[in-house]
Amino acid sequence: MGCSESSSAGTRTSETDEIEDQFQAPRSSFWANLSDHGVEMRGVEPVPAEKRTDTRYINVFTIFATSLTSLLPIGIGSATTLGYGLPLRDAALMIVFLQFLFAVPAAYIITIAPLTGMRQMIQSRYCFGKYCNILTSAVVALTVGGFAVTGSINGAQCLAAVRPGTLPVEAAITIIMVAALTIGFMGYRVMHLFTRWAWIPTMIALVILVGAAGDQLWQQQAPDSAPVQSYLGMVAFAAGNMVTWANVAGDYACYMPPGAPRLRLAVYCLLGVALPFSLLMVFGAAIGGAVLVIPAWAAAYEAGGIGAVIGNILITRLGDFGRFVLVIMGLSVLGTCGRDIYSVSFNLTAAAPILHRVPRVVLSVISTAVIIAVAIPASRSFVTSVTAFLSIIGYYAGASVTCFLTEYLWFRKGDPGSFDSKIWNDGRALPTGLSALASVLIAWAFIVPAMQADWYTGPIAEKTGDLGFEFAVVVALLAYIPIRASEIKIRGRL
Repeated sequence: MGCSESSSAGTRTSETDEIEDQFQAPRSSFWANLSDHGVEMRGVEPVPAEKRTDTRYINVFTIFATSLTSLLPIGIGSATTLGYGLPLRDAALMIVFLQFLFAVPAAYIITIAPLTGMRQMIQSRYCFGKYCNILTSAVVALTVGGFAVTGSINGAQCLAAVRPGTLPVEAAITIIMVAALTIGFMGYRVMHLFTRWAWIPTMIALVILVGAAGDQLWQQQAPDSAPVQSYLGMVAFAAGNMVTWANVAGDYACYMPPGAPRLRLAVYCLLGVALPFSLLMVFGAAIGGAVLVIPAWAAAYEAGGIGAVIGNILITRLGDFGRFVLVIMGLSVLGTCGRDIYSVSFNLTAAAPILHRVPRVVLSVISTAVIIAVAIPASRSFVTSVTAFLSIIGYYAGASVTCFLTEYLWFRKGDPGSFDSKIWNDGRALPTGLSALASVLIAWAFIVPAMQADWYTGPIAEKTGDLGFEFAVVVALLAYIPIRASEIKIRGRL
């Protein structure tokens, strides 16, 4: 699929797009041997057109759909009823509508990657510049790593519930992340190959789980009239789930040819991200709404979180076969965590350009170690951690993605050729990024008084509910256009 680089690749000029391939494969025989065995060695360097040969466009659907057909959205969905206190009907309606709506930016942005051959955070440099983009890359690395933390906790809770008292959650987190590292370490080709088939056992396990839990899900906590703040908080929560994919979408399509069908890629991405995520989030919301009503579930939740609740459902209904299904459910997050390790390794390079010469596989190992170190303490207060995390990243993603799309559609007229790959690493030739940075900071001046979190509620949010995401998008748009226009006028170029 064009993702494995031999040691003889060197630096040469592409006849297809007349640009220099700046990737240099490590000369060490150790790294060359890894490359020969299918490990992707290419880092953040743009992929030349002649190496964009992956024509299995369905891979866009399977990479997202498989990695999100897991415990991750179930755990996140449970927070809508447990954390926000929404009745199941309202939570389900908001989940489906908002997830599809907020997945649209990622569906559009992924179509740019085959045209440029660039990872998503390298594309971002044409808006944020090389140095201001460091902040965005760092936030995205934290965001994607946060999803790996969430997924590993969910999976670990399930594995720990197979035989309570025998496998600590902390050890289960380590097992999951080390196994996921294999996928992220190997890179693009192996990751797509794994996700092409891994959904099958997970889907079977999910159907069994739904069947085992279904006749108890009608027992929902009394539908108290949730305050308007809870509904507005759901907007930022959903944005944290979906809009953030726009900051990594290109990573999974940069080896596809420039002639890739854009509409098909967009539809594959939209369905792959939003469909499984919304359906499983609704299922998670149903479990969350029933947890406090069913005593056995409440005891399991208190002991081991949502994973323990799933364990209780399967084991009490299906016995030892339920334990087997629980293991499959626990391992369903491997695709999620492997994908996240892969993207974090690239964002680390964009966040710290000094790491440019560090092999991607080394950064994958470092990313895994950090995720494990964060996931273990976070597992002790899961719902509080995930609601706070997703809301905060939703605010930043709203502002940064708005700036990027405005740059591409408004100032660059939707022309991928304006992303000149010759200057991808040239801080002087790229935009300064000050316009984007200023717009994001201005947006935060409005976000802070309008945001609502467990640890802080702004004065505007106290009266209206959480409007942080809405302010992030609107203010970033209104600020970026005049500031960027002024910068272009002063510089005399994009």
